[in-house]
Amino acid sequence: MKIECGKLCGFCSGVNYTINKALEVLSNEDDIYCLGQIVHNERVIKSLEEKGMVTVNNIDDVPDNSKLIIRAHGEVKDVFFAAKKRNIEIIDLTCGKIKVILKKIEKEMDKSFIIIIGKKNHPETIGTLSYAGDNSSVVEDEDDILITNEKLKKSRLSRVYIVSQTTFSSRKFDELITKIKNVFDCNIDIVVDKTICDVTEKRQKEVFELSSRVDKMIIIGGKNSSNTKELAKISKNNCDQSFLVQTKEDLKNIVFSSEDNVGIMAGASTPREIIDEVIDYLNTLY
Repeated sequence: MKIECGKLCGFCSGVNYTINKALEVLSNEDDIYCLGQIVHNERVIKSLEEKGMVTVNNIDDVPDNSKLIIRAHGEVKDVFFAAKKRNIEIIDLTCGKIKVILKKIEKEMDKSFIIIIGKKNHPETIGTLSYAGDNSSVVEDEDDILITNEKLKKSRLSRVYIVSQTTFSSRKFDELITKIKNVFDCNIDIVVDKTICDVTEKRQKEVFELSSRVDKMIIIGGKNSSNTKELAKISKNNCDQSFLVQTKEDLKNIVFSSEDNVGIMAGASTPREIIDEVIDYLNTLY
C-alpha cells in the first residue's frame, strides 16, 4: 500500500490561533464559556471541555460577570452588546481573516448593497450578515440571485459589494459571480472581493490533484465542518472510492488492499494527532 498525505492537512493558522489561545486562557482558570462549537471537530471540543471550557448554545446560558470565548467562526453583533450589558468578559478568538471581512463590510455598508456568498446556516455567514445592515443578502445558490436582485432594486443602491464565507467552494463562488453579473442591471457597479481563505483555496486545489491520481481517498474531519465536506465533495468527483471519516475507527468498514494507492487530506479543524492515527492504522494493514 502506498500512502500520500496532502501537504496542507490539518489546522489552518486561524484554527491554530483559536485553539492555542483557548488553551492559554483555560490554563489560568476554569469555567470559561464558549458560545457554540469553538471549531467543528468533536475531539478538539472534548479536549477543551475536559480542561474547563463550557460549551453553550445561547448567551442566555452564560452567567453574568463570567468570561465568554467567541469561537473561530465569529458571532452575531448583538452578542457583543448583550455581553457588555451583563458584564460578561469577551475573549474574542474569531479568525483574523473573518475580522478583516467584517471591517470591510462596515466600511461599505453605507454606500453599497452587501452580498455574502456562502452557506446560509453556517455560523460564519450568520455572524457576517449581522454586520451588513438591512441592505444585504446571502447567496448560497442560483435561486437566491433573483431574490437578491429584487431586494437590491428596492434599496435603490447602484453599487454592490460581494464577499464570501472564508471556507466556501472556490469553484461555486466563481460560478455564482458569473450568474449574478448576468442577472443584475448593467448599470450596477459590482465589486467582487473573493474573501475565501487562501489556504482553503489551496487545500481544495490540492485535494483535486491528489484525488485524481489515487485509488482511494480518505478525507478526515468533523461531521459539521463546512470546509471538510467541500473537500470530500471535490474528491468524490475525481475518485469514487472517497471516504469522509472523523477518526481511525471509521476506517474499519472500508476494504483496503496491498495494491492500493491511498490519498489523505484533512480539514482545517482536524488536529495532527488524528491524521497520524489514520496513517498509523493504514500502515498496520500492509
